[in-house]
This record gives sequence, structure tokens and C-alpha cells, in this order.
Amino acid sequence: MQFVRQGEFLTVTRVTGITHNLLQIRFDSTESRLSCERLPPIGECEHKPLDEEALVRCVLEGVAEANSELGTDYSVAEIRYVENDTPPEAAYRFMAISIVRRLHLGGEFELPTKA
Repeated sequence: MQFVRQGEFLTVTRVTGITHNLLQIRFDSTESRLSCERLPPIGECEHKPLDEEALVRCVLEGVAEANSELGTDYSVAEIRYVENDTPPEAAYRFMAISIVRRLHLGGEFELPTKA
């Protein structure tokens, strides 16, 4: 997995064989409304679309689990994912846990590279 900081968003990408996922999370405890944005497709991959409701639920469950494990209180304000990423949505739970763990433990989030 690759971890990148893009402005206020913490990003994790996961590519395993033919599956690929990108998750961006912005944390903010002062916002009361969660938003989710589907980013445009990348490449030519076509398959059954992700269930956005399930994806959001998995991200929130992952952050809650990591908060419980680490004694933290991160609150998700915004989620972004790529339209043609691959299922299952449960992968986003693991990715959300990974972001919180890395953030809490002081792991690095690279800056995006310029093309």
C-alpha cells in the first residue's frame, strides 16, 4: 500500500493483482455532515460498480475500530474513492484502519509526485 498526503486528504492506494482501490479521507471533528465523492474512473477497467453506501459504512467501521484500538478520536468529514475501483467494499474498512494506524503512529504520508 502507498500512503500520500494530498492537501487535507490522507490517501491510501492498494493494488493486489487485478484489484485496485484508492481511498482518500479528510478528518475533521467540527463538521456535522459526512460527504462522499466518487472520483472519475482511471484507466479502462469496467466491472460491477461499488456500492457507495456499503463503502461508506466500511470506512466508518474501520475508523471506529482503529479509534477503539488506539484510544484516538478521529472523525471522518469526507471520503473519496475512484468510480471504477474494484470490490469488495470491505477492502475500504482495512484501508481506513491502515490510515488511522499510520497517522497515529507517526508514519509518513508522502507528498504527491509531479508528473
